[in-house]
Amino acid sequence: MAGEVRYDLSRFVEEGLNSDPQLAETRFGAQSKQDKIAQLKAEAILPTFYVGMMVGSAPGLRDEIDNGDTTEVYDFSKMGPYWGVQARFVQPLNLGQYRAGKAALEADLEQKNFEIEHQVHKKDVELQTYYYNYLLAKEMIRIAADAQKQVDNAYEKMEEALDDDDPSVSQMDLLNLKAKMHTVKEGVSEANLGMKRVLLAIRFALNMRDEDTFASEDSVLTPRSERLPSLEEVRDITFRNHPELKQLNAGLRARRLQMDLAEAKLAPEFFVMGEVEYVKSWAGNRSIMQKDAFSEDAVNKLTGAVGFGLRYNLNFWKNWEKFRAAKTDYRGLQLKEGYAANGLIAKAEEQYYIVQSAKEKMDAMKESLRASEAILKGAAMQYDLDKSKTGDLVSAYTQNVSMQKDYYFAVCKYNVEFAQLISKMGLSLKDFQSNLIKK
Repeated sequence: MAGEVRYDLSRFVEEGLNSDPQLAETRFGAQSKQDKIAQLKAEAILPTFYVGMMVGSAPGLRDEIDNGDTTEVYDFSKMGPYWGVQARFVQPLNLGQYRAGKAALEADLEQKNFEIEHQVHKKDVELQTYYYNYLLAKEMIRIAADAQKQVDNAYEKMEEALDDDDPSVSQMDLLNLKAKMHTVKEGVSEANLGMKRVLLAIRFALNMRDEDTFASEDSVLTPRSERLPSLEEVRDITFRNHPELKQLNAGLRARRLQMDLAEAKLAPEFFVMGEVEYVKSWAGNRSIMQKDAFSEDAVNKLTGAVGFGLRYNLNFWKNWEKFRAAKTDYRGLQLKEGYAANGLIAKAEEQYYIVQSAKEKMDAMKESLRASEAILKGAAMQYDLDKSKTGDLVSAYTQNVSMQKDYYFAVCKYNVEFAQLISKMGLSLKDFQSNLIKK
């Protein structure tokens, strides 16, 4: 049934991660690597196996005497049922190659999973940005609507004062106020546009139906309540948890195993092969019907063979180049390992400073907003005593609205930059809230 769905931040992010179609497509990319492991296991059990069967009719046999010798010849006048089966198999014994290949594929799958985890963290930040932008749009709509209401009230009072020939109000005051009304209307239009845009992104992320509506549990935009970790915590968490570092370690292991596999393929391969063929016809010698299932004659047959073989790839240089390429890739990742951790920690540390700066700006804006509210109260009191102070009241109110707007933008920026910090530490919102907040 259609209806309003309400979300807090955690639920919204969780639902978004589960419902986002692009993220589902990214997760599906790991399935192909999982299939390769299953394919390798299936090939290792019996990589080559062939079975063929045939049924039909076969001629019988009759005895003929030729130069005193009795021989059996086909007798097509006495046909009978026929059944035959042939099976062949080849089983490689290169267990080392199988183990190295399986371990390399598993490490490659693990690397892919960490890559997906990194993508999930990026989507996590994106969803948090949607949520806080939604709250910001609500605040902008509220501020714009309140400004519109206050300006309309002031406009009506000034018109009434002019009609009453109040000497403290002039036509110029009314025109000045009217000239500023377009700014308020623009603010209302921009706020409504912002809400429409963020709702489109939210509906896509949650895969919502047309008849469903979105609403947040939070009614106002406030700074995040989570504790900002210290710089040492940021460094330590990044080093221990960042999925790109785990992906690099898994990639190193995969490349090393691929190098071992390429080296193993330079050696000859051993295998066991076998073949079984069985043919039975019930159109035997008509004078003595042959009932023995394993009797052999010109038609009936039972043969088999099993052997141990050795195969060596004569294209040695092709495998040698594969080994060199795997070794080069491995050494390249080793060089990257030397600076990857320091680089990721530096990015997390930079984001920590950005969050600190955003918080300082937000706190400063809050102090300025309090001062603006005090100025507005003072201007309102002066206006009650002297109606000629309309310009001062309008100026104070305009300043207050502008400060409210700047403050809420600062709060939204702080919240989003905080989400970026969580991601650059290598954590999801759920992991951050469940682990760090408890400490």
